[in-house]
Order: sequence, then structure tokens, then C-alpha cells
Amino acid sequence: MGQNKAQLIYRDDTPEWLRLHSLLSAVCQSTFLSHPEDQDFGVPYIADPADGPLAAIHAAQAAHPGARWLVLACDLPLLDSETLQNLVEHSNQTHHATGYLSRIDQRIEPLCSIYEPSSRPHIEAALKANTFCPRSVLESLDTHTLTLPNPHALDNANSPADALEVRSHLTQTRSKKSVQIQYFAQLRELAQCDSESITTECVTASGLYEDLKARYHFPHKQKQLMLAINDDFADWATPLNEGDSIVYIPPVAGG
Repeated sequence: MGQNKAQLIYRDDTPEWLRLHSLLSAVCQSTFLSHPEDQDFGVPYIADPADGPLAAIHAAQAAHPGARWLVLACDLPLLDSETLQNLVEHSNQTHHATGYLSRIDQRIEPLCSIYEPSSRPHIEAALKANTFCPRSVLESLDTHTLTLPNPHALDNANSPADALEVRSHLTQTRSKKSVQIQYFAQLRELAQCDSESITTECVTASGLYEDLKARYHFPHKQKQLMLAINDDFADWATPLNEGDSIVYIPPVAGG
């Protein structure tokens, strides 16, 4: 994104960290930020050991061993109170954790999940084994999974294109348009067609690719692809228009 995502403002002149802090405070007894010692947001915090999200979760568990931890990322601008309330109400303390399945790949979302105290030794063991991916750890545990009540609630914003999609949701400026898509290589095999016409409300080629990724289980991240719109290479944040022709170009094997 090129800037601190916690400080981004999408609505009401409120930085995202404060909006999410307020959402958490409505469903939790105590709320903390995770950040380095040399930062000051004016609210209670737990020092981030700077080894990734899993290490930060472990630091929180070490600080309050008996607590159940509802963990949120700072880049979830579409997260709403309904989604958090549903997570709390349907959490199951007999499991190690409770979390939502991603709409994109149907895998657990570790940074909108509840971690039970029973998960602590497993997280500790993973870190000692140099395993730092919270998603992989949750998938190895007894995790209770839920379906999102709002499919877009956990869409994150990591790029200018993502930010455009988010703002289109918040301002309700999304409109339907028909576009033509061509597929090559592995994308063609997974989509089981060379091309197709799609009606979409996405405002960028980036947002459209994430919808297609969810539909066809495309394995590629956007940074692995090249993008062309109307026969010209284009940026992922390029706005889509009615009748556009779009090509997502995956890596080509061989030499």
C-alpha cells in the first residue's frame, strides 16, 4: 500500500486502527493493540516481537495466559459489527480456535479468529519449529470454522486497487458492467474455457480477478500475473468499463 494501513481513513475521518479498536471493544472485555515499543497510540498495547502475526499472538497469550483472544488484522476496512458478533456467538471453546473461511480460497482466515487458551502450547511449538504462518497453524489445530454472514467482510486492502474496491463498497457506487475475459495456460484449464463474457460489479481488474480466483480456484497471486485490457498492458488499479476485453496472463512453463 505504500503507507501504514492502520492509519488509513475510509470513513468518518476515523483511522482504521481506531475503528477496529471500537468494534473489538464492543465484544471484548479488554482490547489491546499490537505494535512496537517505540510507538504510542494512547491505548493499552502488547509489544509486538516483530516476528510476524503468529509471534504477536503468542506474545498476547503469554501476557494473559487464561484469556480467549479475538485477533484482528488492521487491514479489514469492510469488517462490520455483525461479523464480529457472529464470530463470538458461534465460537466453541471446546476447540483450539474459531474462525471464518475465506470467500476467495475457502481456507481459514487467521486474523479474524478467536484463539482459545488451549491453542497456546501449539503456537509455542510452531514458533520453536520456525513455523510462522498463522493460517498453517490454525489448519493443523482443532479449529471450528464458520461461513461469513457478509461475504466481503474480510476483504483486505493491500494495494491501491484494493482500496478502490473497498471505497466502491462503502460509497455504494458499484454498478454492473459486461466484460470479456480470455484465459491462457493453467487459467484456461481451470476455467475450462478459452474466453467468456462476465457481468461484474467490480471496479478494477484486481477485484474481478479475486472473484474469478474464488470461482475457479486459480492458484496465482496477482503479482505472478500480467494484465492486459483492450490489448494494452495495464495496471491492476485500472478502472473497468462496459465492454472491456481483459486478459490475465499466467507464468509460462518451459524455456
